[in-house]
Amino acid sequence: MQQFSKNKFNFKKNAIFLILVPSFVYLIIFFIYPIFLSIKYSFTNLSLYDISHYAFTEFTNYKELFTSHLFLKSIYITIIFLIFSAIIGQMFLGSIIAYLITLTQKYFKIVVTTVILIAWATPQVTAGIMWYSTLSYIPDGTINFILTGFGLHSINFLSIHNALYSIIIANIWIGLGFSVLIFLGGIQGIDPSIIKASYVDGAKPFRRFFSIIFPLLKKSIITDLLLITLFTFGTFTLIYVLTAGGPAGSTELLTIYQYNTAFSLFSLGLANAIGVIIIIIALGLSLIYLKFIKVN
Repeated sequence: MQQFSKNKFNFKKNAIFLILVPSFVYLIIFFIYPIFLSIKYSFTNLSLYDISHYAFTEFTNYKELFTSHLFLKSIYITIIFLIFSAIIGQMFLGSIIAYLITLTQKYFKIVVTTVILIAWATPQVTAGIMWYSTLSYIPDGTINFILTGFGLHSINFLSIHNALYSIIIANIWIGLGFSVLIFLGGIQGIDPSIIKASYVDGAKPFRRFFSIIFPLLKKSIITDLLLITLFTFGTFTLIYVLTAGGPAGSTELLTIYQYNTAFSLFSLGLANAIGVIIIIIALGLSLIYLKFIKVN
């Protein structure tokens, strides 16, 4: 009997291992190996002019990047985009909207959630075209058509001064649904007796949210921050369709800068170095988030 139980345990253990094998293979082929190649080529002068011949140049690519005004400007734009689009726009606003949804009636809750998720499910190319037609200055997009209809002046939302704000709003719109889902699950996981106690104490809805509910959503906050940070650092299609990094580089995120380096300057070695830096920044922020949840 004991031998049978032991064999059954070994069978389950082997079965679990076999089930996980395809996932490990996929991870190695499509994630670990490409990262290894990216690190390798970042130390070379690999070029699209001749991809079969290249030489190792040590840290030349990294030195060139960190002495480039355009690259440092791209990092600055990416950080601004991350703070206002992901942290404030998606995480913070998403938590508030999720809370407000829990206060609404059942059918209204379904309608609001569905509308938010439609944005999240919209392909980024489609979303980019929609936002361009909405914000266009010449010819008038939807917003400027309404403004001129009321006798007001058109606004160039994609100008050098406004383009960054426009892509931030567009990215919030497309990514907000994901954060709302995360926080809806977190709020529903809070002990109902805690919320009922706040009613007894006479706490107002927003006081209840900021003083009681939001602090209890720590794990949801970290989970959401980790994922939307990675998504935001990888944002490319939406921005490229809207502005292509312009005008005058005002919306040139690191991903756009990497694309232009690879396919305009044909420098694959330099583009891979940018990719490695993106990975390091994203990993560093993820570790900070995880450290934060351990401390708190």
